[in-house]
Amino acid sequence: MRSILIALLLSVATLHASADVPFPRLVADSASRIRVYLHPSGSDANDGSRSAPVATYTGAMRRMKDLTQLDTGRIGCAFHFLPGTYRLTEPFIQSAGDHRVVGANGVRWLELSFEGEGDVVLDAIDLKMPAGHGVITTSGSGIEIVHLTVRRSDQFGIRLGTGSRRSTNVLLRNVTIDSTYTHGVLIGQDGSAQSDTAALVGCTVRNTNTMNYRGVLGQFGSAVKLFGASDVTVRACWIGRNWGEAVCINNSKRVLVEGTTIEDNWAPGIYCDVADSVVVRNNLLRSNKDTTMFPQGRRGMVGILISTEAWTGSITEFRTRNVDVYNNVFINMAGCLDIWEGTVSFLQRQIIENIRFAHNTCIGMWTTVGNTSVRFVNGVYSQPFPINRTIRNVLVANNIFSVDPAAVNPSRWVRVPAEALPAFSYQANYWCASIDGIGVSNNNVVASWLPTSEPSSLYPELTTTLRGVVSPLPGISSDARDVARGALQTNVGAYEDLSLVSVTDEVRRERAIPLLVIGPALRVAPASRSRIVDVYDLQSRLIVSVSVQSGEECTIPLHTTAPVIVVQR
Repeated sequence: MRSILIALLLSVATLHASADVPFPRLVADSASRIRVYLHPSGSDANDGSRSAPVATYTGAMRRMKDLTQLDTGRIGCAFHFLPGTYRLTEPFIQSAGDHRVVGANGVRWLELSFEGEGDVVLDAIDLKMPAGHGVITTSGSGIEIVHLTVRRSDQFGIRLGTGSRRSTNVLLRNVTIDSTYTHGVLIGQDGSAQSDTAALVGCTVRNTNTMNYRGVLGQFGSAVKLFGASDVTVRACWIGRNWGEAVCINNSKRVLVEGTTIEDNWAPGIYCDVADSVVVRNNLLRSNKDTTMFPQGRRGMVGILISTEAWTGSITEFRTRNVDVYNNVFINMAGCLDIWEGTVSFLQRQIIENIRFAHNTCIGMWTTVGNTSVRFVNGVYSQPFPINRTIRNVLVANNIFSVDPAAVNPSRWVRVPAEALPAFSYQANYWCASIDGIGVSNNNVVASWLPTSEPSSLYPELTTTLRGVVSPLPGISSDARDVARGALQTNVGAYEDLSLVSVTDEVRRERAIPLLVIGPALRVAPASRSRIVDVYDLQSRLIVSVSVQSGEECTIPLHTTAPVIVVQR
């Protein structure tokens, strides 16, 4: 089931982000960029052409300035890495003087993208990195970082901008960050009025923040760290086996995390810390009970952690608000929704408000020895309740919560201090056992038939015990597969109850909506754009991939009597 779900969640990557989270705008398309080529065996004495590539940042930047010396204004340009493993002798840090360049005809700005061709690895194992920098540190705007692997950095993997300058409109696509001492990717600049407008699409971030177990400073880094950031999208990524948060949204606003798989992190999956206007939807968060990541006596991964932590004494009020978490799947987590009072001084105020946790499927629960914080819903506050803490308007609705009551007593499924109880509303959730204080009030359902461990399929049409009728919620019109939810009633959990699609139905939809199909063949009707139709079996193995041109009609033989998954892109 894991592979099926990952494939389907990745397939929604082409859906549009919320209108409140704009996507990066590039300064130039790929075809028009001025390029300098690099190769592991290149020479900085070369001219930087494909046939005579250079080897280092210094050589490439010198050549880029030569190529653009008569230009002015914003220049779309790129370092293009030819295939190979680069044992770096210097990092790729674009300084202020390498971004704003004065030439014979005036000022030009080198809006520098970083492009990989084939299998490209930037290995920083031999570098002593400058503090606070990534193997790539950008200064440009309207740029791409694509098709690259960055590994073994003793600082960050990639940093967008520097401490004094923001890098805006940046698209990271098909980038892998593997092994960093602190942050994998750092986005944002505290105090800047600009919006980052950055996106990670189809990226992998793993083995980051190794300082948390190798060093002496404690938990400092995150796989994807947002600090003072705004307008950031994380879409169709895989983030796993990190020693800090998978996505840390700190002092940041307008953030969308969707279609992403988060597995086996030592710290929480998504941490909303002084965050505003965050949407977390259509994701898979999973703990695999890996004792290498989670040794006895330490914590397992919590799904969503909401809090505020004061990073400065000069601010009197810290807020985390307007966080929408829906259509996600949580498997064997140490916690799903965790709200923590955070760390602020008694002279500062903390406010957590307007949180919605809805239409999620939460199955299984895992605890380590000595871990007392395992809960589906957990509120952690000091006693007596601090007078400078406020929590209000937390809605928990239309979710599935199920774990074997013999393994984890229902008394441990929900914990909220009495002073915070009025802030929480539980509406139309399905629980596999009764919970004190919730029971069947507000249309909650005790559903003893729910699976208590991950079933072979999480789709209600294939696992009938996951079906349950609830009222719709505003703003959640589709499920984790982008199947439309019912207008008058809908299904509980992350997935809508959808019957198999007949082969007589035409596949003509314009968006990447996974369809469950049964039959010997599939007819693809004409559409207004060219597309690729991929057919997978229920183990997410690709059966066939067909390119269909605009206006074309074709029939795809399925060669199976079992259901298949059809995805257009």
